[in-house]
Amino acid sequence: MSEPCRPSDRLHVGYVLKQYPRLSETFILNEILGLEENDVDVSIFSLRYATEGRFHPATAAVKGSVRYLANPDKTAFLDAFRALPELRLERLDQIFAFIDLLPAARRARLVLQAIEIAGAVNRSGIDHLHAHFLTVAAHTAHLVHLLTGVPYSVTAHAKDIYRNSVDWDIATRVAQDAAAVVTVCDANLRYLADRLGTGCRLVRIYNGLGPQDQPTPVESRTAGLVLGVGRLVEKKGFDLLLRAVADLAPDHPDLTCVLVGDGDQRAALEAQAIHLGIEPRVTFTGAQPQNEVAAWLRRAQIMAAPCRVGTDGNRDALPTVLLEALGAGLPVVTTPVSGIPEIIAHGEQGLIVECDDSAAFTAALARLLQDRQLVASMAAAGPPKLARDFDRADTIGQLVDTFRTRALVS
Repeated sequence: MSEPCRPSDRLHVGYVLKQYPRLSETFILNEILGLEENDVDVSIFSLRYATEGRFHPATAAVKGSVRYLANPDKTAFLDAFRALPELRLERLDQIFAFIDLLPAARRARLVLQAIEIAGAVNRSGIDHLHAHFLTVAAHTAHLVHLLTGVPYSVTAHAKDIYRNSVDWDIATRVAQDAAAVVTVCDANLRYLADRLGTGCRLVRIYNGLGPQDQPTPVESRTAGLVLGVGRLVEKKGFDLLLRAVADLAPDHPDLTCVLVGDGDQRAALEAQAIHLGIEPRVTFTGAQPQNEVAAWLRRAQIMAAPCRVGTDGNRDALPTVLLEALGAGLPVVTTPVSGIPEIIAHGEQGLIVECDDSAAFTAALARLLQDRQLVASMAAAGPPKLARDFDRADTIGQLVDTFRTRALVS
């Protein structure tokens, strides 16, 4: 069946993602919705099936098609052979050179999926490819580019660039052939410029948020409720939060803590809460969709984000939940990891303490629990900061300009 006609100046972008949708990747969902609001056609290629079982309600608003890629079985191999005459095979030397850089166990699947996407790109008239994370999705987009000539870009985030296990030879090859490498904060931009060297087109575009609900007045919030939102993993530092709750509990009878998220440290954190004697004060909700997170943001008095650099080098870059905290008028106690100081200015929208400084983190929480005037001032400062620096209308406009400009010069 032929594709519907579209205006010649209407941009059609193919998103290459490792797995779509995911509860923890609201920034991708927000980005796709923002592009569609700006009359960009989006087709989504997911390299893995969605397995989480729960999705953000806003996922239903995405208009673009979602295609889940074939597993490397015999049928997939035959389909790949049939597709070869449609593709640009004069770059086979480059294709094989890149494939040889990859782990052997991943090569067959990646090549088959790239060929399948390449065929769809040719048939649907996609103008530009965009991948999130400088790993398997970007590797696939790079191969599709070699097979079709369609330009691609990639957004680099955190785990894909900061982990000690990053293969910078592969990352540099992908980055040098990309029309642009987008990253989400100035801290990342400096880091990537040092790692990737010259010849890569780097651009910083913040993740943005769309219109937010009116913040709940400070006096209407649940007194003493401290909120943590994120995956329950080492880099989030929630063990520090639990220690702080235990230290503050004797002087704050109304102090409670809600942790929204799931991860490989959940059992350890639950055991820690029991060991510290604060189990009745701490609620573990598990992973929640956006609307439930938003409800907690409107209810809490303080957000705690004691982020750290993990033992594997992994860290946060520009946590979406801190942007959401700005919009909700929720003061934050956090740390200066990567792009966090670009979201939270110390003393204005929250307090910043050094990573893994348990005493300083506890003292900062205590200060906000006791100083209602400071909390009110920080709450009022959040929404204007979000509107000034992280408005989705602005950030999506920058992204669209990047797609169009790079497509022209590639």
